[in-house]
Amino acid sequence: MSHKQKVPPAFSRVERGDTTLFIKEGYKEIILRMVFDTEQSRRKTSLLKQNQNGEKGSADVKFGRGSYLSVPIANNSEERFIIRDYRHGGLLGKLFGGIFLNGNRPLNEIYINEIAFQKNVPTAEVIAVCKRKLWGIFYKASFISREITGATDIIQFLKESALEFVQKSKKSIIFALVKLIRNMHDAGIYHADLHLKNILLKKDSNGKFSAYIIDLDKSVFLDRLSIDQRIRNLLRLDRSVVKLRWLSGETFIGMGEQPFAFTHALKQKADLISATDRLRFFKSYMLYDNALTKDWKMYIRQRQSHYSMHKFWWFVSGLFRK
Repeated sequence: MSHKQKVPPAFSRVERGDTTLFIKEGYKEIILRMVFDTEQSRRKTSLLKQNQNGEKGSADVKFGRGSYLSVPIANNSEERFIIRDYRHGGLLGKLFGGIFLNGNRPLNEIYINEIAFQKNVPTAEVIAVCKRKLWGIFYKASFISREITGATDIIQFLKESALEFVQKSKKSIIFALVKLIRNMHDAGIYHADLHLKNILLKKDSNGKFSAYIIDLDKSVFLDRLSIDQRIRNLLRLDRSVVKLRWLSGETFIGMGEQPFAFTHALKQKADLISATDRLRFFKSYMLYDNALTKDWKMYIRQRQSHYSMHKFWWFVSGLFRK
């Protein structure tokens, strides 16, 4: 069964005019100061418009799914918060940006994040959400979490890493992804927007990779995920891999700038993710820890797709990016 919307016990509700916040215990003073400080709000807007990075200890603009702020918890602090504004993806993002109908999307992300945190599913610790009423039933919202130092999403990892390092690290990364997603599913969390930019990678001093799941606002918590639900979720991630390879290929040659700032170097790295790697991931997921089923090939065959309709939509979307 899915959960009912409610504020987790560790959070308190604060209302100031048209703004409603849900803040984790121990962070009320710093969050209220961060949200309502006029100078900081003005600085945030300026930073986002100029796309400039501040010096160490100041707010930095970073890029993943859109732009977001990384701010120190206190002056000269090594620990930082991530402030991410909610935005629609795809075509809705072009039409509505960060404007939403009245709903519980921010509260849902708090709830699911807390479940993940309690069940030891690696994710960013949620600190607060801020919901600002615009007019009628419309609102904008921001999500504040503790930054996972040294972690980057998979797309950014591919962009920043050398080709040889990506090739060398493939098996280690696949294992980290298997462990993360299997633990998430075993905890009863279905991530409705599971794709490469919603998974962070972090390498420790020994060269071992850890993976973290983020952006849980569209997720649901269930008593138990069936194999069909698990496979459906895995195929959402697989589609993200296919999309990366497809959009970084030859399809858009002659059409001007390629979407997502794909480069020849990124295409080479995307090409390293082979069909064998994708099958290795599915197999490892099915057999990890307590095996779900030994007949994993049957489920893959049943759900196999070449994503023809999705490729058509990616093509059309690419035309509108010109």
